[in-house]
Amino acid sequence: MSTTPKIRPSLPSEWYFDASHYARELEAVWYRDWVCVGRLEEIPARGDYFLYRLGDQQIIVTRGDDGEPHAYYNTCRHRGSVLCTEANGRFRNGRIVCPYHTWTYGLDGALLATPRRIESDDFDASDYSLYRVATGTWGGFIFACLDETPAQTLDEFLGNEAKGLESWPLADMVVAHEDRREIACNWKIFWENYEECYHCPRVHPELCKVVPLYGEGVTSHAEVPGWQPADPSDRGDPDVADGMTTWTIDGRTTLPVIEGLDPAKRDKGMWFATLLPGIFVVAHPQYARSMRVRPIGPERLELIVSWLLPRDVAATHADELGHMMSLANLVIAQDARACELNQQGLRNRPHRQGVLVPQEGYVAAFHDWLRGRLPVGRQAT
Repeated sequence: MSTTPKIRPSLPSEWYFDASHYARELEAVWYRDWVCVGRLEEIPARGDYFLYRLGDQQIIVTRGDDGEPHAYYNTCRHRGSVLCTEANGRFRNGRIVCPYHTWTYGLDGALLATPRRIESDDFDASDYSLYRVATGTWGGFIFACLDETPAQTLDEFLGNEAKGLESWPLADMVVAHEDRREIACNWKIFWENYEECYHCPRVHPELCKVVPLYGEGVTSHAEVPGWQPADPSDRGDPDVADGMTTWTIDGRTTLPVIEGLDPAKRDKGMWFATLLPGIFVVAHPQYARSMRVRPIGPERLELIVSWLLPRDVAATHADELGHMMSLANLVIAQDARACELNQQGLRNRPHRQGVLVPQEGYVAAFHDWLRGRLPVGRQAT
C-alpha cells in the first residue's frame, strides 16, 4: 500500500459565504460546543457582568454570590424582553431587573419579585428562573456552552490540549494588553490559516527568522517527509532559532522567565493549545497570548487578542510590552490580510472547490472535525 502523501478537495466555496450554511454551522458547532466568552478578571466582584453575543443569541455572564461565574440568556421570563442593554456593568444590590415590567432576579437566576403583578394561585415563581447557560473555567478563561445538554463536560472538551499548558499559571496571570479587531473573512478561513504554514515563507518572513521550521512551509517536523521522532512522545513541535527564546521581533525579551515551566516546552520557546471553535492559546517562557474568535456573519469575525503576564511582571515591566507584542502584532496583521484576500477570491463563479496539498494535513483534519458536527447530507466530499 502506497504511503505517498495525497491531495484532497477542500470545502465547497459556498460554505464560506452562504447565509443558510452559516446558520447551519452556528446550530451545529457554535451553539453546541464549549466557547470561550471571556476572562474571570472581567467580572472581579459579585454582581459584575458582561454581555456575550454569538450569532443571534445573547447571554449575560456575571459573578454570583458564590464567587463563581454564571451565565443566563439575556431574556426575561415574563414576555421575553432583554434584561441588559449595556455591554458590561454591575447589578445593583445583586439584582437583575427587567427594564420593561421590573421582574427581578437574583444572581443565581431565581425570580425574586414581580412588582404590581395581581396575585393568582396558579403562579409559582420557581417556574420562572432565568434560562441558564452551562459555564466553567480553565486557566482564568470563562467557557460557556449553549446546548441544553452538552455532549461533553468542559474537562472532556479541554482534554490534552489544556494539559499541555499545565505548568503555565494562566489562572493567576492578568491581561496586560488586549486588542479587538474585525476581519472580513469566514471563521473557517481563520482556522485554516492557523492550521498550516504553507503560507509562512511568503507571508511571514519575520516569523520564519524566529521559527526556522516555518520557513520550510510546515508547522511541525511531523509534516516533513521521512521525519522520525527520536522519542515516541515527540510530536515534532518547532523550536525558536538558536540564540532566541521567545516570539518577539528579535526573538529576545527582558521579561523574566515564568517559574516552574516544563523545561522541554520552555526551551522550545512556545507551546500551543487549540480549543476549537473559539480559542487558541500560545504560551511562551515569559508570557502567554490568547486568540479568541467570534463569528459575526458569514464573511466576518471578531478577533480578541489578549497578552497575559504574571501580575507582578505586568506591573513592573510596562515598558517592555510593546516589544513583547511586536512580532505577534505583525503576524496578526499579515494573517488578517491573507484571510481577507482568501475570502474575496472564493466568490468568483468558476471556483466551486479548492484543493489541499500534503503539508495542509492539519487543515484537512479541521475539515473532518467540522464535517463530523454537521447534519448528515451537509458533509461535502
